[in-house]
Amino acid sequence: MGRRERLEAKLEKRQDWAAGRRSKAEHGFAQADPYRGDVAFNTQPGHIPERARVIRAGERAMEHMTMAEHHDSKAAGLESQLDRSVFSDDDNAVGALEARIAEHEAQRDRMKRVNQLFKKGDAAGLAGLGLALEKLKAKLTAAGAYWGSKPHLPYELTNLGARIRADRERIGAVKAQRTRTEKAEGAGGVLIEGQEYVRVTFAEKPERATLDALKTSGFHWSGGGWCGRRDQIPTNVKEG
Repeated sequence: MGRRERLEAKLEKRQDWAAGRRSKAEHGFAQADPYRGDVAFNTQPGHIPERARVIRAGERAMEHMTMAEHHDSKAAGLESQLDRSVFSDDDNAVGALEARIAEHEAQRDRMKRVNQLFKKGDAAGLAGLGLALEKLKAKLTAAGAYWGSKPHLPYELTNLGARIRADRERIGAVKAQRTRTEKAEGAGGVLIEGQEYVRVTFAEKPERATLDALKTSGFHWSGGGWCGRRDQIPTNVKEG
């Protein structure tokens, strides 16, 4: 199971938990329905067992609603992560990263073009990009010295360039990881590379006991494999 599948499973659990809590809340609130508008029941002094029961049910219902909202919030975060993230073990990871690079390059090229046209005062050229020269001038004037002399500041272009470089590096890392995974499959499920300091790659995610043994032995996860000292490899981790 890849990271996306694991997050999708977590999302489904959160949604189920939210639905369960919401159902319990609705049941608790419903216990007060027969007494809504019953002035005598709701205002009569003294302890009335049935009223106390209804109040406790309402309090529990509020607790369930609070937890339902908590699970909804967590589920929304997972949905956002799944929508915007490219995971290294996605089947289409390389293609998705290449598409994101192309999108960011096009965005950067447009920013550069806007800055060039603005510097020249080319109203027609800016209009062709859906922008108005006078509105851009007004925006910069209103922003003051803190904004700069061009519509797009240097840090915007720098940030896009950094994202493009990072995605290109990730493509190389994804391809390298897939090559190691294929080698691990050919080696019987486990590939151990290096001399004193090694990287251990598994063809499939190992059992929890194996992961715990690696961590206990000082291994850490890095670049798609477990890295540590050869003389500390757990006895249950072997090639072939």
